Amino acid sequence: MSGYKEIALRESCFRPGSTLCPGCMESIALQNVGRVTDNGVKTVFTLGTSCAEVSSLAFPNVVAWGRDYRSPDDYAKSFSILHNVFESAPTLAEATRDVADILHDYGAMSQPIQVIAASGDGGALAIGLRSFLHTISRRSRVTLLVLVNEIFANTGFQYSPATMPFADTSTTPAMDGSLGNTRMPLDYIHLAIAAGAGMVSQVSPAYGKLYMTAVERSLKCKETAVIFVPAPCISGWKFEDGETVRIAELGAQCGVFPSFIWEKGKGGSVKDCPREQADRPKIENFLGSQRRFHHLVRKNPETGAYEARPERAADVESLRGWVQSNVERLYKLAELT
Repeated sequence: MSGYKEIALRESCFRPGSTLCPGCMESIALQNVGRVTDNGVKTVFTLGTSCAEVSSLAFPNVVAWGRDYRSPDDYAKSFSILHNVFESAPTLAEATRDVADILHDYGAMSQPIQVIAASGDGGALAIGLRSFLHTISRRSRVTLLVLVNEIFANTGFQYSPATMPFADTSTTPAMDGSLGNTRMPLDYIHLAIAAGAGMVSQVSPAYGKLYMTAVERSLKCKETAVIFVPAPCISGWKFEDGETVRIAELGAQCGVFPSFIWEKGKGGSVKDCPREQADRPKIENFLGSQRRFHHLVRKNPETGAYEARPERAADVESLRGWVQSNVERLYKLAELT
């Protein structure tokens, strides 16, 4: 495995100039993927419709991809991007992998390629769940990158299968008579493992070294590797610019989306998130950091700490139980080989 400093000093193929929100976690995620893939192997990206795609490939306007002005013949630095509709990034990545393998077997391609599909959680877990699962079940040698911001951020902040309980979204609004989202999120990590993935991880780019390690390991996986990237959304989660990394760290540490890496035949581990609830930050701290949960919590005027609103104390306690079950589940999944 490459060293963290070595990867951090590489040239990223994700360039400045996208129209993503300033400080967007998806921008940080793609920028670091761009560094990891600067490894002497041609990369093919398949990008499904999402914030990351429409904000970086607005041809003939902004195209936030490229590596300097090198000739396309510089194979070690070259990459390709295939744009596709919402649900098809995994399928297109699988097809690319199959064609490349055939060309290599017949001697028409002498050098290997690495293939990465990028989708939002709406594209991968709602509209495109079928193609996502079928690509995994066929053990295609690709990396599936799922940017999880818990909403359809590109089309109006609607609920997605990854949305947290009680979250305020445009289709599950928190208002009089409504508590926000009342559905439990899809257990997508367990689903990917059960479908047959060779590697499954959930890592925020807020943990830079761990995130780059996960991406690099995914590219070496002999079967489908899946990386779920928790991506706090400034506009959809309703918090101030500059808070993205702090909220991502807090979400991982308190148990909402713990850092997790698992490989078939080896098992896995949960990182920086103790199993015991008492050893983790209070869930109220995470809820209070975003206005999408301010119908549940308020700031104590004397202490400045976030606390459950009296009329919502039972709901916050319910959410605390969900977080604990989420942590317990990941610790148990880590034991699977």
